[in-house]
Amino acid sequence: MKRNVVKLISLCLSVFILSGCSNVPKDWYNETLDYYREGFSSDWANEDPKLYISDEMKDPDNTFGYLLRDLNGDGVDELFIGIIDDSEETKFTDLYIWHSDLGVIRSLNCGEGYYMYLCDDDVIKMDSWYGSQTKIDYLKYDPEGNQFMYVDGGSNPGHFELTEF
Repeated sequence: MKRNVVKLISLCLSVFILSGCSNVPKDWYNETLDYYREGFSSDWANEDPKLYISDEMKDPDNTFGYLLRDLNGDGVDELFIGIIDDSEETKFTDLYIWHSDLGVIRSLNCGEGYYMYLCDDDVIKMDSWYGSQTKIDYLKYDPEGNQFMYVDGGSNPGHFELTEF
């Protein structure tokens, strides 16, 4: 009897976990894209005070766009927001993911001279301010833990075509 209960609980957990993975809305990022489109077209007149928007994004001389990319092969795209310019490496300022418990979250954010770069192996190279120096970290997305893990390095950051807002 006890063994059957354990099997039933295991089966129920498996169904719950698998159904949770399939509950990601197909175009989960559309509302976020609409927020950025409206922001860029209105000079951020309706900026959400809980969501910091960098001065770079507010500068009309800068052009921004987005990239959808599945970082971990689970079939769910992550949303990158970045600068469209003539740099060899695409500079990203924001990364949104679908978090299995919370829904849409802005998981990484930078700007004002510090950026993240997407490497060919889906590792993120991230620059940040560290005293008087720039600190460089390499991160890999772990969807099971809903987190980014530090790794020793990545391949070369790439140049990606962004869809303009």
